[in-house]
Amino acid sequence: MEKGKRLLHLLKTIILTILFCAAVYFENAQQQRLYALIAVFAIYLIVGFCRVFVKHAGKFYCLSFIIDIVLVYVLEYNSRLLINYFFHFFYIVILLEAALSLRLREGIPIGAAAVTVSLIKYIYLIYYKFNLSNVSELTFFLMVNVLILVIAAFAQHNKEEKERKDVLYKELLDVHKQLEQYAEEVNRLSVVEERNRIARDIHDTLGHNMTALIMQLQMAEHLLKEDAKKAEELLTNAVRAARDSMAGIREVVETLRGSGTALAPAESIKKLVNEFSVKTGVEIRLDINGEAAIQDSAANIAVYRIIQEAMTNAVRHGKATGISIKLDYSCDSITFCVKDNGSGAEKFTEGYGLKGIRERAEAFGGKVEIGNSDGFYIKGILYICAS
Repeated sequence: MEKGKRLLHLLKTIILTILFCAAVYFENAQQQRLYALIAVFAIYLIVGFCRVFVKHAGKFYCLSFIIDIVLVYVLEYNSRLLINYFFHFFYIVILLEAALSLRLREGIPIGAAAVTVSLIKYIYLIYYKFNLSNVSELTFFLMVNVLILVIAAFAQHNKEEKERKDVLYKELLDVHKQLEQYAEEVNRLSVVEERNRIARDIHDTLGHNMTALIMQLQMAEHLLKEDAKKAEELLTNAVRAARDSMAGIREVVETLRGSGTALAPAESIKKLVNEFSVKTGVEIRLDINGEAAIQDSAANIAVYRIIQEAMTNAVRHGKATGISIKLDYSCDSITFCVKDNGSGAEKFTEGYGLKGIRERAEAFGGKVEIGNSDGFYIKGILYICAS
């Protein structure tokens, strides 16, 4: 790009030098006037040469065109002839260069100044000799200069529009790349969230059933010598519990594949509570108020898993023998409270199960409170989508 500008400047210098030589020869300039014209022309070339190495946005760049106009006027002023058409072409060069290299808001005023100064000699001519020929010549050169200025301004306008489009296109590409990055991040987070959900489902189902199975096996081991019949019954129940665990895992897999069937929420929780009570021997009191919104199956599944995990924690960690469960359904929320009579703990660390309960509630804009009060309690709320 810089090399191209320098070549254009070299071409301009050659053309202007030829025009200057023709102008000097045309008016037969000699001695002091010749030296003065050469000196002014040399300064004119130096200013143009310096402009090549100056940034377009700099003040000197715009000022250099004003200096050019003044120097060309000085050349005309020192000319023997009132009108030297070779010098007039210098104004056209200034007009074109200013209009094409400067922004419109700068190029147009400088171009207009060049046109105005170039017509001074014609005004003098009309002043000294008013006739139709001189007026026609003034009008002709005025129209030519204005036409050149308009064409150059139009070309510069198209250039600026293209630059703006290029900038906008680059910004759009950058935004597109950012959107692609955001999409990739969303996909990555979705995968992580799905993995966490799968892990919670497997943990809740398998952990719940394994807790009941372990308790049955321990009870069977304890009764093996004292009451073989009862121990045999417990072992039979343990086998059934193991099979139920396998069925539960299959149910989780089917749910993840989207082929599971939705049960009525209240009935599914009642069944869950009854089976857990039978397997573990824990007395469980269930209180359900309101009607569950079966439309929001995701919220109902979340509550199911929360109750499942809460009962498992009560037996596994609190050694509870009694559990109280209360569920309140409304049109826009589900409130739950699971309280046991276990040992509890003044200080506790949230493990995977409790974190899963909290995450499930927060996924529906809810919250969970966990603490001790004559045992351990977990209570919270989930907000559902009414349809």
